[in-house]
Amino acid sequence: MTKPTEGTRPRVQLSYQIIRNTTSPDETATGVRSFVCNLPAFEILKLGTNANLRTYLAEYSESKRNHVHEAIAYTIENDPARFITRNSGFAIAASEAQIDDNKKTILLYDASVINGAQSQGEIRRWVKEEYGEEGPDTDEDIPFYVRAEIIVDPDSKQIVETAIARNTATPVKSISQAGGRGHLEDLEQSIVKIHPDIRIKKKETDGEGYYDTRKILQYTRLLMPQNVSENDSASEKLKPYKNPEQCLTEFSEWYGDREKKPSAKFKYEFTVQMAPYAITEYEYWEHHQAWNRQRLWESTKKGGRACRRDKGNNRITWVSPGLIFPILGAMSEFVEQDTKGNWRISKPNLFRPDEMIARAVKQFRSTEVKSDPMLMGRSSGVYEALRDYPATLVAVIREMKES
Repeated sequence: MTKPTEGTRPRVQLSYQIIRNTTSPDETATGVRSFVCNLPAFEILKLGTNANLRTYLAEYSESKRNHVHEAIAYTIENDPARFITRNSGFAIAASEAQIDDNKKTILLYDASVINGAQSQGEIRRWVKEEYGEEGPDTDEDIPFYVRAEIIVDPDSKQIVETAIARNTATPVKSISQAGGRGHLEDLEQSIVKIHPDIRIKKKETDGEGYYDTRKILQYTRLLMPQNVSENDSASEKLKPYKNPEQCLTEFSEWYGDREKKPSAKFKYEFTVQMAPYAITEYEYWEHHQAWNRQRLWESTKKGGRACRRDKGNNRITWVSPGLIFPILGAMSEFVEQDTKGNWRISKPNLFRPDEMIARAVKQFRSTEVKSDPMLMGRSSGVYEALRDYPATLVAVIREMKES
């Protein structure tokens, strides 16, 4: 392999106690090399987790620590000499490696932990508690060792696939898989053009400050017209509310099939284009002032399951998705593609949002729904009933144009 040019790529040098080349013939055939080594515990802290599907879960919130983290911490604190035996070890990916066995060092380019982020986080946490913010002195005795497998693969896409595979023992949510495989890049770019302050979740560990990508795909799926979805079944109408994970899975499938299946490309491009408008549309209905004239608070169960009010002025500030989703589904009647292939929501001047909300509240109070937001979100009958109003307007306007 060509030696990387100095200074052009991130690199990190690790000191090791022992290293062994474990490259198999299959790996050689695919341009991959692999090594197993024992590292002083401090060395693993030199690496980032940028290629991993998750970062240390408790990095920003102590409440995220679970029994697995506690077990790791217990071994570090009480029996560190057993850590290398009890811990499953680390997987490290790099695009290139240079070994100096005389100095017992390995220089890694584009290196990242791809499995073991939770163990790394607990080691870092222990080091901070034991040595303070400045960390240990450079001549500090080695507290314990860790074992690491180093995978040297110049193909960054294959590193992503390896990271996904290596995380299957601790199930990785599909949002991390979709983000890692680049399925969400076009979606994010489309959203940022309209909403420059929004960043979408591409890892399960993306927390505060990130918009839930599943919700965006739910909203956009509700706006998808039948000529795009090619499915007018009840399950298709209810899927956004009942199965957000399936919305994400199918979006990833459309991404993968977009070059060979026209229908997949059609759905994928629709979703990418409409996503920023779906966010706007959902927030429009969620905060519409007409909810305040429907006495929604009084008819809801358990003191606010269907809505929330501002304590200062009693104005409704939030409405349950169970009420909003059927309205958004009805708005698909107004979604159209212009002559340039751009999708948009085109509401006619005759359309009255107050009337739409009044119809939604009527369905909410119906004998079928019984003022239960969850029942409303799961009722195919409600979706059909609320679709009547915009569908009728579209039909009337079409007849007026044709006459």
